[in-house]
Amino acid sequence: MGSRDQAIPRVYTVAILECDTPIESVVKQFGSYGDIFDRFLRNELAKYLKHTPTSQDVDLRLIKSNMVDLGDLPAFDQVDCLLLTGSKHNAFEDDPWILRLVGYIRTAYQTTEITIVGVCFGHQIIARALGGVVQRNPKGWEVSVVHIDLTPKGRELFNSASINLHEMHRDAVLQLPDGVENLGTSPVCGIQGLYAPGRIFSLQGHPEFNGVIMSEIVTSRWGQKVFDKEMFENAMSRADAHHDGAMVGEAVWKFLMEGDREAGELY
Repeated sequence: MGSRDQAIPRVYTVAILECDTPIESVVKQFGSYGDIFDRFLRNELAKYLKHTPTSQDVDLRLIKSNMVDLGDLPAFDQVDCLLLTGSKHNAFEDDPWILRLVGYIRTAYQTTEITIVGVCFGHQIIARALGGVVQRNPKGWEVSVVHIDLTPKGRELFNSASINLHEMHRDAVLQLPDGVENLGTSPVCGIQGLYAPGRIFSLQGHPEFNGVIMSEIVTSRWGQKVFDKEMFENAMSRADAHHDGAMVGEAVWKFLMEGDREAGELY
């Protein structure tokens, strides 16, 4: 009864809340942010299960909804996890779709036990929804592969003193919400992730990005004159550097599955 082959797979549903559409060159190669996370989540879940032989098999089901276009907000009783993607938009603005998303995440956190995961803009929205402060980062842009020193909680989660992740942001969480821990720091951004046991796991960086995606975005922003030549060249020089996206992805699944077991749902 205890072997993986005999166990009935646990259906685990993740709602991917798409907070933007990638630039055209990225869409052509990799699809929407929902598509990018689809591949990322499935790949990293497979690795997690391979490295955790006592785990029950998981039947991963994904719901994708476009937040900018006011797509459906998934019913809380239909999902196990909400995942908020990155975006070119500002998480501190009061556009109707942003306010709607902030309210939805706040309600999910306050009234359910759903796990909430976010990256970049999604990380910032979670912080805002929980009462943190999100604004323009006084230290400016953080772009391409960045070295992050982990806090004690970050070291525990990632089993490492530091990680490298792709970054693409000018806004930042400047003050933590109550009851939430910071996962790491960098010279440009002091709050690199949020953690609350069994509920919140977010990152300012992009574990789902690769060097091609980063290079396309950097090149686009250079062409739009968002980045000057020095920033462009510096970012491009690091776009293909080693990053720990896969390790982070496995750690996220460990967090999700262990939280699920604690809730008594896996066994």
